Amino acid sequence: MSESSAIPEEFKNHVSPEKDWKEIVAWVGDLPPLPHVAAQALGLIEDPDTTAGQLTELLGGDTALAARVLKIANSAMFSRQREITTINQAIMTIGFKTLKGIIVAATLRQLNRKFGPIEQMIWQNSACTAIACRKVAAHLKKPYVEEVFLLGLLHDLGKLVLMRQIPKEYKEIVATTEGGVIFNDAEQEKFGFAHPLIGALVAKKWNFSLETCQVILHHHDPLPASIEDDVQEKTAVVQLADAVAHSLGYGHTDGYPDAQESMEQIGALFGMEAEDLESVKAETKEMFDEMGSVFM
Repeated sequence: MSESSAIPEEFKNHVSPEKDWKEIVAWVGDLPPLPHVAAQALGLIEDPDTTAGQLTELLGGDTALAARVLKIANSAMFSRQREITTINQAIMTIGFKTLKGIIVAATLRQLNRKFGPIEQMIWQNSACTAIACRKVAAHLKKPYVEEVFLLGLLHDLGKLVLMRQIPKEYKEIVATTEGGVIFNDAEQEKFGFAHPLIGALVAKKWNFSLETCQVILHHHDPLPASIEDDVQEKTAVVQLADAVAHSLGYGHTDGYPDAQESMEQIGALFGMEAEDLESVKAETKEMFDEMGSVFM
């Protein structure tokens, strides 16, 4: 994302005219970096020459992170019939791509040290959306099941950051949504920007891929009539999964707009009919009911 004097193209429609986009970039720049061990681990995972032993040694140096990784690795979504008792077993059993998602899940959960009702609401939506992403991608027979799990976890990163940094103001946003206003609109009205932009900027600061940043940035934008590239397709999967999570009741206050119509509209882009969507919803609910507490 460019930081020249002219407003970058990707900021357009995401920043109100009266808001200085450079102030937003500066504010994000002052946020804490990704925790050291997690950042190192994600860097190692991206290196094709990395060995399981290197990752085991690194993660073993962060007891809290290692414990959460093992807890998630043993959940119903990732376990492979036998209990995983060591980080090395986890890496060898579930693979690097899945490990990346688990490390991100463990790290994001640690972002909000105070874990009140609002944090739980946001995190439930993130976890449920991640599960739904896997279910949608598997239903569509896409090759990026693990990748979209990560995108689902990260899509509301901006909400987690805003709640962590400005909790009083963000509680006012949550109160506004009780009147039927969606988060994105309430944030834009109050701040002049919304959580997708903050999430994308933080993901960039944490060295996630450009594609990941783009999906986060656009996950509330209107989708095109037909999907033309990978970013649009993965963004649509995340939007559909987010609608599934909201339709199941995860991630919003009472009075929030119903997500059923949105889910059906996005599903139609993939040729998914009502029974397909209900199947994905049912599978997501079953998985979340079984393992949702693992992410809390």
